[in-house]
Amino acid sequence: MKIYERLYREILIGILEKRTIFTQLELSKKCGVSLGLVNKIIKNLAEVGAIDIQRRQFKIIDSSKILFDWASKRKIKRDISEKYHIDMNISEMEKSLPFIFTGYSAWKLLTNSVPFDYSEIYIYVPSKEKSLFKIWLKDKPIKKGRENLFVIFSDDEHLIKNVKKKIVPIPQIFVDIYSLGNLPGKYFIKEILDKYPIFGMEA
Repeated sequence: MKIYERLYREILIGILEKRTIFTQLELSKKCGVSLGLVNKIIKNLAEVGAIDIQRRQFKIIDSSKILFDWASKRKIKRDISEKYHIDMNISEMEKSLPFIFTGYSAWKLLTNSVPFDYSEIYIYVPSKEKSLFKIWLKDKPIKKGRENLFVIFSDDEHLIKNVKKKIVPIPQIFVDIYSLGNLPGKYFIKEILDKYPIFGMEA
């Protein structure tokens, strides 16, 4: 995952918490990035009409443009470290995984809703827990076939600290599903936007 994505995540988490004003210095500290990178990203967001840059701060104008700007840039498939075909029922595998869920599984676990059947699980594993993942994998029935478990080893502390109950933040779920660009994703995206109208397109 690119470092700048932390900024989108932090802003969108704040929007879900009803925030409308952010400072550049605050984002720099919370995301562990330079002020130069913050200014570059918010300039881009201002150019697409998502925010209004003020003195030492900026105001949210259209949250949907921030979400979709990130979603259009997100490339989850490039981040995949390992992938497997594990001969287990998807629900059983989800119950057995002690790692961080994103994508369809994350939405299902968060809301208990499955708007469309899916057959792929996407997880983030903190790099320091790579050996734990290998232990988990050791006794699993790995076979040849279409992969159904996709693993992303991550050093993104900003992502990890914003995880709750093994689920990534809602904006991350959205952009990761959007990035997959497949049929189940269309139904999940619609449901996320229906449940969180704050991210809906402005007139």
